[in-house]
Amino acid sequence: MENALLNRYRGSESGPILEEHAGHKKRPTLNNGRLHMFGKNSRTIAIARAALLGLLGLGGIASAQTFDVSRIEVNKELAARLPEKIRQAGVLVGGSDNDYAPWEYLAGADGQTPEGIDIDIGNAIAAKLGVKYESRTAQFTTILPALGTNYDIGMSAFSITEERKKVVNFVSYAETGNEWLIKAGNPTGFDPTDICGRQIAVQSGSRHEERLMIVNKECVDGGHKEITVLPFKTQTEAVTRVAVGGADATVTGSATALYAAFKSNKALETVRPVGEALDVRGLNGIAITKSDTELTELIADTLTTLIKDGTYKAILDSWGMGAVGVPEAKINPASEH
Repeated sequence: MENALLNRYRGSESGPILEEHAGHKKRPTLNNGRLHMFGKNSRTIAIARAALLGLLGLGGIASAQTFDVSRIEVNKELAARLPEKIRQAGVLVGGSDNDYAPWEYLAGADGQTPEGIDIDIGNAIAAKLGVKYESRTAQFTTILPALGTNYDIGMSAFSITEERKKVVNFVSYAETGNEWLIKAGNPTGFDPTDICGRQIAVQSGSRHEERLMIVNKECVDGGHKEITVLPFKTQTEAVTRVAVGGADATVTGSATALYAAFKSNKALETVRPVGEALDVRGLNGIAITKSDTELTELIADTLTTLIKDGTYKAILDSWGMGAVGVPEAKINPASEH
């Protein structure tokens, strides 16, 4: 499966990323064919990231924010359609990168408890089917290839794209757009109508990166300065880079950006993108392996039941994200992403 099929709208992997996972080495990335060395060492960034997580209420000491699914009644007709493997295990397993608040992230007393909109919806689907939901943390780009083996479903704010639909099935469950996230007061004078020459942090393996590279090509073709693209493994790291002044902005999903700004104690603010490449809206979907039509239909029917009985809306409203809701769950719908 090509990298372009693995992205979130969170954007597409435009080139290899060389990471140092240990020690205090700098993190080199390939930026338009050039290695870009981030200036601050990993200790500084780790401290800043921890501070930002605390500011956003996403640190390890954060209290749990989960939707109570204990009152959801099992639908026996839907439960009878569960694949035998899932029924015997008593668990519906979902793959998430768990670092994309408010969709999914790690919090709780241990700092390792998955929480977020995706987790709550996964819990609700599982409860309606009479099983438990388990969110397994994985790097974003590894989730779709592992559907059907490591995970029953992919619950990680995946954008539905025509390319992805060639290799996985999707059940739509939210409609979102894009948003810039910048430091409050816009100290760098960031102008969404002209981002050429700017330093932009972005989550690698997301479609935002792919869209950003389209704009960058337009800059270069027009004789303007190219964008300095700073790709990060997680969106939290990209937000941190902006918060510490190491980037002018980051582009991400509207729900994530609005939630981060809301929780930042006025340290961050959002700006709507301009232009066809970045100012787009589209559907997010729950991913299921392409070969499993029965599970795809079951997830769609179960989510539709939750939409009709009000559970779905209650979950979104509990996160202040009722605006991203959809009226029905569709299988492999057309999407603008």
